[in-house]
Amino acid sequence: MIRVLFLSIFLAVLSAGAFPQKSRVISVFQLIEAEKYDDARDAIEQAVWHEKTSRWHRTYYAKGLLCQKAFEAGFEKEDKEKTGLYPDQLFVAYDAYEKALELDNRNRLRSSIANQYYQLANDFQKLGERLYRKKEYGKALDAFEHALLVSKSPLISAETDTSLVYNAALAAYEDRNWGKAISYLTGLNEDGYAPGTALLLYRIYLEKEDSLMAGEVLSEAVVRYEYDQDIVLEQVDFLVERQKMGEAVRLLDSAMVRKPENVVFPWTSGLVYQKMGEYGEAIRLLREAAGRDPSNPMIYYHLGLCYYNIGVAINEEARHIMNNARYQSERERAREQFAQAVEWLEKAHKMDPGHRPTIEKLYQLYLHLQMTGKQKSMERLLE
Repeated sequence: MIRVLFLSIFLAVLSAGAFPQKSRVISVFQLIEAEKYDDARDAIEQAVWHEKTSRWHRTYYAKGLLCQKAFEAGFEKEDKEKTGLYPDQLFVAYDAYEKALELDNRNRLRSSIANQYYQLANDFQKLGERLYRKKEYGKALDAFEHALLVSKSPLISAETDTSLVYNAALAAYEDRNWGKAISYLTGLNEDGYAPGTALLLYRIYLEKEDSLMAGEVLSEAVVRYEYDQDIVLEQVDFLVERQKMGEAVRLLDSAMVRKPENVVFPWTSGLVYQKMGEYGEAIRLLREAAGRDPSNPMIYYHLGLCYYNIGVAINEEARHIMNNARYQSERERAREQFAQAVEWLEKAHKMDPGHRPTIEKLYQLYLHLQMTGKQKSMERLLE
């Protein structure tokens, strides 16, 4: 009987000792409601370190709630007194909630924390966007990853937000964290999220000096994104830089079949043929492009260059002709090409009077064709 009485007294004393500390934790919720965040922080830190409440699940729930609510109250106005109660305050909130769940053996707080997690994921996303705009890419990546982490919590089991994954990928890319960037972008790209994911992957592999993977990414992306213009043009550049002109032309031929309304594909194909020195085919394609996009001066400029280069090639061949009649005939044929070059270049110049390469080429042609008046007008523009 004495032993039972002693045990009852001991438990009563123990409860009496814990009650004031737990009351302090309860008061934190009231302080949060009253937006007295500094006072709430002081109270919760005492509870965290006190032996009676340091292992109580509500202590950490209160700390998490304080960090989150104060952050939300100060975020829009960038009020550092509210968002700076703790370093990395939103991350502290998440860690505190997770600690509360760990200590909550009877799952009494799951519903309450779940309600907070929906907003917490959004808070992390907004924080990540702000940090990204400030070019703090590593910190932005941490924020976006925590937004993903919270959204994947079994408490809420939200569907993966692919735009959030893309934000994380962009932050990782800008931070040159190639491992994480590749991981996020590969998943998005395989799901056909957007052509931009493939282009970013391609650039990462080029940065890593892995041209084999870079080429594979683009080749697959051409089909995956149904000959998207940006993907096709990037692949063409990739092939041309590696002197794979035939592959570039075949790619553009396929693109023109699948998207016959696209004016950029024949224009680009014309440029590739121009680079190959196949000026006849280049002119055919550039004329086709000009017919569809008559307001583009650069198409006319390149048409002029093609005719100019044909004329130069004819003159070069003529130098080796011993027969004077044949020589004069070839020289005249070259002049005809130069005259056509002038026609196209003058169109380009009329539409874009400040384009210096056009002015320089016209000056050169006027000089060669002895068109003195026009030559002097170009000369003045070059001064």
